[in-house]
Amino acid sequence: MEKAHLYEALYLVNHGIDEAVRGVQRLKKSPKLFMEAYHKSMAGLERRRAIINLQFMLEMRKLEEDDESRFEEEFNVWLSDEPLTNDEICQLMRTVERERKLEGKPPLVQFLSRSKRPKKTPKNAEGVHSHRKVNGSPTPASGVKSTVPEDAHA
Repeated sequence: MEKAHLYEALYLVNHGIDEAVRGVQRLKKSPKLFMEAYHKSMAGLERRRAIINLQFMLEMRKLEEDDESRFEEEFNVWLSDEPLTNDEICQLMRTVERERKLEGKPPLVQFLSRSKRPKKTPKNAEGVHSHRKVNGSPTPASGVKSTVPEDAHA
């Protein structure tokens, strides 16, 4: 989740309040008629800044804690010595694809619905033979020439 734009917005709010405070401070130089308004204005601006910052930080804390726990789980999966199960691989790929979609990037993987998946045909034991030569070297695929001399495997 990209968060920089949220922090930038908070920065702009605080920057705007700083500008407003400087404007009110200029008014302070005017006659004493504005002194009460000056103090009220300064207190009001700083109070609103504190409320906005506090609310933002509380909400961001919740988001950060959620992200921390989610990424902790992902991190631990990647650190594990156990191989990933097919379900874990699919879950990780779905997470990656969801993040890419949110970022407006094209998918790396396409998940097919059950109706679009190709039908699995049972393998017939008949006609399944090893493609290995007697000496153990593999036979080249049709249309592929080997650069290794034939007698190199003997």
